[in-house]
Amino acid sequence: MKITRLLAVFVTVTAMAMAAVAAWDRGGTAFDRLLLVALSIALCLGTHLIPALTKRRLSWLLWAGCLLGTVYGHVTFFTHASLRANELRVQHSVLMVGVGRQIAAIRESLESIKARPIATVADELSINRDKWQRRALRDELAEAKRAATLRDELVRLTGSATTAELTETVDPVTARLVAVTGSSEASIALLVGLGFSILLEFMGALLWFEVLRPHQGFVASESNAPIPDDEPITVLKAAIESGKCRATVSEIRSFLGCSQAKAIELRRALV
Repeated sequence: MKITRLLAVFVTVTAMAMAAVAAWDRGGTAFDRLLLVALSIALCLGTHLIPALTKRRLSWLLWAGCLLGTVYGHVTFFTHASLRANELRVQHSVLMVGVGRQIAAIRESLESIKARPIATVADELSINRDKWQRRALRDELAEAKRAATLRDELVRLTGSATTAELTETVDPVTARLVAVTGSSEASIALLVGLGFSILLEFMGALLWFEVLRPHQGFVASESNAPIPDDEPITVLKAAIESGKCRATVSEIRSFLGCSQAKAIELRRALV
C-alpha cells in the first residue's frame, strides 16, 4: 500500500506540473496565468480523485469533464514542449551553425563593397575613353561582379538554412512514424500526445482508487466459516447508506474482502 501511495502521489504531482506549465504558457498577464494554473490543477485533482471519493452516478459526468480539461492541458504541454525542443535542436545543429557563419561572413563582405550595379558601371565604361577613369571603372566593375556573386551565394545559403531548419525541427521518432504510416507530422504528434495524456490520467485515477478505497479487516477464509457477530452487517449497512458500497454480491465481496458465499449470506441478511 505504501508503494501504491507513493506512486499515486508521483503520478499526480507529475500531471499537475504538466497542467500548470501548459496553463502558464496559455495565459497573458501574471494574474491570468495564476488563475489558469489553479484551474488546471483543480481539474487534474478531480480527474485523479473523484472515482475514489464517490460512487454517485452524477460524479462520472463531472469526472469526464475534468478528464477532457486535463487532457487538453496535457496536449498543450506536449505541443509547446515539442516547439521548445525544436528550437533547441535548430540552435545546436552543426549544419545550422556552419551555414549561419557563412551567411554572416558574406553579409559583412557585401557591406564593405561600395560598387554600383554591374549594368551601370559597364555602360559608363563603354563610353568613357579616359585611361585613368577606365582603369577605375574596371576595378569597380570587378567589385560589382564580386558583389553579385556573393549575393547569389547568399541566396543559396539562405535556402540551405531554411531546409536545415525544417529538417531539424522534426522529432526523429515522429519523422520515422510519418514515414511508416504515411500520415502527417501534426497528426502523429497529436495522437501521441493524446495517448500519453489519457494513459497518465487513467493511471492516476486507478492508483488513487486503490489507495483510498475502504479496506476493512473482515477478510474471511475460503472455508465459509460462519460470521462471528453482526459487526460486518452494521458496517455494510452504513457503507450502503453513505454510497460507498452497493447492495450487490460483487460489491459486498469487494468492500469486505470476503468470499462469494459470505457475500451472498450478507446480501440475504440485508433483506
